[in-house]
Amino acid sequence: MSRPENPTPASTNVPFLVLPENRFAFEALTSIGEEPTRPIYLYGPSGTGKTHLVRHGIRKFVSRNPQARVQNVTAAEFAAEFAAASSRKSIRLFQAATRDFELVVIEDLQTLDRSRETQIQLLALCDELAASGCQVVWTSRNAAGELTQFSRKLVSRFRAGVTARIRQPGPGSRQQLLEHFALSRQIALPAEAAQKLAAGLAVSPRELWAVLTQVDAIAQHHRRPVDSDLVRRFLRHEVLAPQPRLEDVCRAVARQFGVKPAQLRSRQQSRAAVLPRQCAMLIARQLSGRSLKQIGRFFGNRDHSTVIHACRRLKSQAPYDAELRLNLAQIEALLGAPDRGAE
Repeated sequence: MSRPENPTPASTNVPFLVLPENRFAFEALTSIGEEPTRPIYLYGPSGTGKTHLVRHGIRKFVSRNPQARVQNVTAAEFAAEFAAASSRKSIRLFQAATRDFELVVIEDLQTLDRSRETQIQLLALCDELAASGCQVVWTSRNAAGELTQFSRKLVSRFRAGVTARIRQPGPGSRQQLLEHFALSRQIALPAEAAQKLAAGLAVSPRELWAVLTQVDAIAQHHRRPVDSDLVRRFLRHEVLAPQPRLEDVCRAVARQFGVKPAQLRSRQQSRAAVLPRQCAMLIARQLSGRSLKQIGRFFGNRDHSTVIHACRRLKSQAPYDAELRLNLAQIEALLGAPDRGAE
């Protein structure tokens, strides 16, 4: 049960901004490892920064414990690896591999609401990690008490330590976030314009990042500054962000997955580029306005049927793969597309 920490988009490379809506959660995640026998359960709506905060907590923990072994997976990945071990009749090896860490983080618990066998395995893991003194961090879109399809014993384990909630930001916090994002991206955003955007859009931090990308793209397209008049027209839908070019999609996907744009456009079928290329094809189809033929030609001179296959495959996989949904949402945010509720 191991994977490298995913490359993160620019929005999660920006320092975490502590606000009233996330202050307690920030303090809890910053203190990871100080009381390892107390698990941390972090929850909040999609796009509010749970993954960003988890990465912050892991970095703090590793800085204090440079030799510690850390595991960070999504619940969907845990379930998939358990299913694979079960099919290979190697569950004991799987169990042994999951229990030799000082910090274990499992994200997006809500995806396991109907996976009874995986929940049983997760319960056993909870108890063994607690007995060994390992720090465990859970994240979910829902409060523990709202996980009605989970066993009562497992829910009680989630509630056994610190429960930290991240709420959607209020108007003042939204303005601070917009100004914070603008500063990190060197976008001139007057306070009045930021205030108008914050008041007009009751959305998540991830959506605010996407909105700022859209407004900046509009300003560049019309060769004008981001000001109150532009924001007013944007909120009234009088101006629209230009559709991303295929080159923009390619760069955003390459950045998300930590590969080179040239790999996505190559005819070669390297394993590292297959999933990113399929994601690029899907997002290009949804956002760029280009035809299947144009998309296929751009990404390695492939046939339009390859693009259709990639889009169908990812659309069928996304409902069951939280990591895929997160990657797609973060790429879309980089391109200025609205948040679709992915975790």
